[in-house]
Amino acid sequence: MAAIRPRDLLSDSLLERLGGTWAETSQDPGDVAATLSRDIAKLGDLGYLNVALPPEFGGLGCTLRQAACGQRRLARHAPVTALAVSAHLYWTGAAADAYRAGDDSARWILLEAARGALFAAGHGAGYAAGGGGPQTAGGDLQFADPGSRCEPAGESGYRFRDTAVLSSLTPAWDWLAVHAVHAPARSQRRGGPDSVLAFAGRGSRCTPAFRVARVQPAGAPGDVFTTSAVGWGHSILASVQYSDARRAFNAAVAAAATAADGRPPGGGHPLDGWPVAEAGLRLDAMKAKIAEITHPWPPVPGPGPDLGGQRLIGIYTMRHEVAEGARRVLSLTAQIADAAAVGAR
Repeated sequence: MAAIRPRDLLSDSLLERLGGTWAETSQDPGDVAATLSRDIAKLGDLGYLNVALPPEFGGLGCTLRQAACGQRRLARHAPVTALAVSAHLYWTGAAADAYRAGDDSARWILLEAARGALFAAGHGAGYAAGGGGPQTAGGDLQFADPGSRCEPAGESGYRFRDTAVLSSLTPAWDWLAVHAVHAPARSQRRGGPDSVLAFAGRGSRCTPAFRVARVQPAGAPGDVFTTSAVGWGHSILASVQYSDARRAFNAAVAAAATAADGRPPGGGHPLDGWPVAEAGLRLDAMKAKIAEITHPWPPVPGPGPDLGGQRLIGIYTMRHEVAEGARRVLSLTAQIADAAAVGAR
């Protein structure tokens, strides 16, 4: 484990200077992008964006557990910023896993990140404003919708047809990951459809500007890099969503306690109701579920098969339970706020 943890880089004074909160989402999109760009630049100056890189690439060589912990701390203060850098962390984390396992096919990702390039995700479901998490609970379990399509485009790679996979939460990115399904015509079909993962680059230093990272039979990931991308991706995103729900719950409890001060004795207290207890239990369960994936995640994943898909099932189960749990906690948080407001009248 890294001697310096990602969370150690996030001082209180730094977090207070970050602006990526849900309140920012109500601003002009250009202002939001500018705010996030400033936040990301501050994190980059501290080395936070390279925490997953092995030391020989200038990083901390942190574990998935440490990266998830750092994201939880960041999301408690700037959840939108935490979302914006999540893809960069899970792509570099997956590339580091593959590199340590002897697979150099993703080494270029580590080299690009070491020079300061920023990776983004152009796939998966978007997040609803206001801390509600994915617009469809568990809708981001896959890199791309099974209905997404791409087609071979000569020797240059693939042409992605589905605009739903061409969006990003990360401003000013250098490399955008896109993922779609290529289903050959019946006359060309020798097997099932292929799952295609590629990175589109922009800027003069991103050469070549398009890199096809993986073409595999659609279905379960088939190597260390793609398996680690699923594990790192869902663990990082779940950690952000959990922490954002915890932040909302803590704020509601603090506001309810303040409203109860000075209230005549004998009345009910807004924190005595079941919504507080249920929200607390759900948050504890969410954190424990994330730990089931992140704590035992090995620095060098083994190349052995995922028998019965049990590892993937565990990851998807964790992601779904956190998404559902966060949604329920936010609903309970609103009830806590309503009870405090009624009691203060």
